[in-house]
Amino acid sequence: MPILNPVQLTEPVFLRNLIIYPILGSANDDIEISAVDDILAKNDGTFRELDAPDINRISFSNRGDTPVLILDGEEIIGSLQNRIAADSILVPARSTNNIPVICAEEGRWDDIGSFETGYCSYPGIRAILSRRGNRKNGLQKKVWKEIERKLTATKTLSTTSSMHDIYNNLEDEATRYVEGFESLNHDTIGFIGVAGGKILGCDIFHAPATYRKFEQKLVRSYALDAIEHRKPSPNSIDAGKFLQATHDSLKKKKYTDRARHFSLKEEKFSGQGLVYRDRIIHLSVFPR
Repeated sequence: MPILNPVQLTEPVFLRNLIIYPILGSANDDIEISAVDDILAKNDGTFRELDAPDINRISFSNRGDTPVLILDGEEIIGSLQNRIAADSILVPARSTNNIPVICAEEGRWDDIGSFETGYCSYPGIRAILSRRGNRKNGLQKKVWKEIERKLTATKTLSTTSSMHDIYNNLEDEATRYVEGFESLNHDTIGFIGVAGGKILGCDIFHAPATYRKFEQKLVRSYALDAIEHRKPSPNSIDAGKFLQATHDSLKKKKYTDRARHFSLKEEKFSGQGLVYRDRIIHLSVFPR
């Protein structure tokens, strides 16, 4: 049964009002994985619409020699409309997969050119993805509703109700969160993000090398939620308890040989993860 290697929290890092609790893990891992941004930069991968375009599916061709990881909530912009990955997906080397996606731009169905990657969805959207389980009814409307709420809360104008416009509008402010920030401890495999006295979410990877490929993108996404939670809170957050509860939930999970994607459903949190070669490659968890 694949579970996370032993992990532990270390001292928090303060990025303005965003508190990052690094999660340390083993640096020994022989699985080499590429981030989709790196593959696209080397022209070893291509996103495209299906021959019969589908709002919930796009195609990705990996021409590289290593599997490519696409995170749940990672943004894929352009073509007929901007989408976000519904699950964490691993596309094998030299293969083409159809990727389950959700629209992140309600007001456009008009071709503007080829796809490229954008930001990673902020935790508020990824939490919605993690709670859907096998019942997808209403998921698209929930995502659109959350984007509309965020547009209003951040005073962002968007003619197509696009999540991408929120990031562009708050780019300078999000950048201030990461000024002077380079990377967490070299043994870091993930982190728990906290702001305003509440846990925003948690991302964990199988190895530090893979985590570092996504670190900057993830920290910026958590900053986008932290912008809304600047008011100090008297609440005491026990990040260690949250991590332990996640680990306990994983130990109860039953896996099959065919299981590659799985979900966690608990009273106080939900999550989703990806298994490859009996390792949990990526896990994201969000409070309910």
